[in-house]
Amino acid sequence: MWTMQEHYCPEQLVMKINALYLTVFTAYKIDHLINETGITLFAL
Repeated sequence: MWTMQEHYCPEQLVMKINALYLTVFTAYKIDHLINETGITLFAL
């Protein structure tokens, strides 16, 4: 992945950062949703 650094464009870097952010954000939201659901289910 890092072997072609001389051809690395800022646009590609932005896309990778956006993809990473979306992955982390989605994982956080799903984890939060599971926690909320689990708390709700156990509260009943």
